[in-house]
Amino acid sequence: MPLTATFAYARHALVAALRHLGARPGDVVALPEFICRDVLASLHHVGVRPHYYPIGRDLRPLDSSIDKTTRFVLMVNYFGFPQNVSEFRMKWPNAQIIEDNAHGYLGRDEFGIDLGSRTEAGITSCRKTIMLPDGALLRIASDGDQLISDTIDARTPPLSFRIRSLSSRLERASDIPINFALRTMLRAIRKGWTGSSLPRSDDRSETELPKDVYMSRLACKILGNVDRDREVERRRRLFREFLSFASDHNVRSVFNELPAGCAPYGFPFFAESSIPSLEQFARRQHCEVIRWPDLPRAVSVSADHYYRLVHVVNFL
Repeated sequence: MPLTATFAYARHALVAALRHLGARPGDVVALPEFICRDVLASLHHVGVRPHYYPIGRDLRPLDSSIDKTTRFVLMVNYFGFPQNVSEFRMKWPNAQIIEDNAHGYLGRDEFGIDLGSRTEAGITSCRKTIMLPDGALLRIASDGDQLISDTIDARTPPLSFRIRSLSSRLERASDIPINFALRTMLRAIRKGWTGSSLPRSDDRSETELPKDVYMSRLACKILGNVDRDREVERRRRLFREFLSFASDHNVRSVFNELPAGCAPYGFPFFAESSIPSLEQFARRQHCEVIRWPDLPRAVSVSADHYYRLVHVVNFL
């Protein structure tokens, strides 16, 4: 039977995946250029080296020279939309593939297979889909020795999570923008304190892992009560509504179709700057528009490169 283990964060799950698959210091891991820089902390912790491959506007890998020393490939299901595993097998026939399904909890591919379980190892960040204080899964396809005990941490969730969770529930129940007002206030305070309304990413994110390793008891409890079908349908409904809005307002969507089984993390689109009408529409749906990702320092592209133009309406 496939092995499943729980962690507080997907970065810890990736460390465990690499070690279980036999990664050694100096091994090469192929990463997409379009990736959050936080992923590099996992590679740094294991001692493996990143080799970047380019991604097209459709977020599929572009043809490029393949490093034959590559032992592992990170395949990212961007925003919960499944990549074609066969395409990666053809490009890297001698490498082990790790399915980065951080955005795809609850999603399935066209064959009804859970995302995050289609390759040698898969990591999923449940907290990107469900309001959790923490929570990630690791799935290993092959049988083997116990990777790690399913340790559950009894730590108390941070006050910031409790406030955010309560305000989100109250906003959806009352249709009063409580969460939006709270978020606006906190960002104003942060800007006055640090000069930036959003948390700033620095080079430490490429080398330092989060302190907490194991999933918390509260996260396990919340996950156990998730109505999968209801949540998937909510996300698919929202995507269709935003796709219709984008079509009517000349907004460039990253994906123009919604595959069967897909549980979208959000609605990704290209934009050079904020789109007030879309942001207002998002607020009415109790959603937030964010930019993703903070690229690794080693990925150097111009300010108008499409990597830097991706925004997403977060359905969390």
